[in-house]
Amino acid sequence: MFKRCVLVGVLAVAATVIGWSLQATQVCAVEGIHYDGSSQIYWALVKDSMEAFTKETGIKVTAEDRKTQDAVPSLVSGRCNVGGLARKMKLAEKSQSQDLTETLIARDHIAVFVPAGSKAEEVTKEQLRKVFSGQITDWKDLGDDPGPIQVVIPQTKTTCNRNFTELVMGDAPFAQSSVITETAGAVLDAAKGKRAISFISFGAVSKTADFKVLKVDGKKPGENGYPIAQEMYFATMGPPSGDVKKYVDFFLTGSGKEIILKQGLLTVQ
Repeated sequence: MFKRCVLVGVLAVAATVIGWSLQATQVCAVEGIHYDGSSQIYWALVKDSMEAFTKETGIKVTAEDRKTQDAVPSLVSGRCNVGGLARKMKLAEKSQSQDLTETLIARDHIAVFVPAGSKAEEVTKEQLRKVFSGQITDWKDLGDDPGPIQVVIPQTKTTCNRNFTELVMGDAPFAQSSVITETAGAVLDAAKGKRAISFISFGAVSKTADFKVLKVDGKKPGENGYPIAQEMYFATMGPPSGDVKKYVDFFLTGSGKEIILKQGLLTVQ
């Protein structure tokens, strides 16, 4: 499926060199839906909706669990036709093609989670900053039985990490003893079975029995006013059309909205 796209990408580069305006998006088509990009969106929305979308429309969905910054290069090269970003596109990304279009799909809350059996129930943003920077190191300071806190964080280049840093950490660095991992699934795996605290898209952890999600400043993820919020976008080459439009509309106006709500995310009003 992608062999044709690679060839077209090469032709597009050659066209640029000699001054043509031909772009890969004009001639490179991916069959069905192929998603690439944000791991948070993959785990929160894409993974659990693939079967339902295909059953409803007959359109096959394939997906790659990577990072937000992979979405635009994958789109421009023709590797995928739907890119996932857990933030708005940056100017440097938009400059890669005038055809790039972003559509807000859902609003998400970054959930802070601990083991399911933990006695901890809620924290403040200030406590979180101290925990993840290594100033608070014992569970007793969070209302749990005494013992060392293990900190697990998404890899520093992930959008989840950057959003959490901006909204919670400020200038405080993460503790050097943190366990750093990459995708949302890897974060959950790294925290599983340990007395660990971590954070990830609420949709990625909301249905997992191994963990408990904490209140932050008195609010649960999914409630208005929850203080650690982010947005989820689908990026496409040009306004969504054909199968891609059906996929986008599935989440905006179709039965995919039920999946968004089931995952604890907020639909676009």
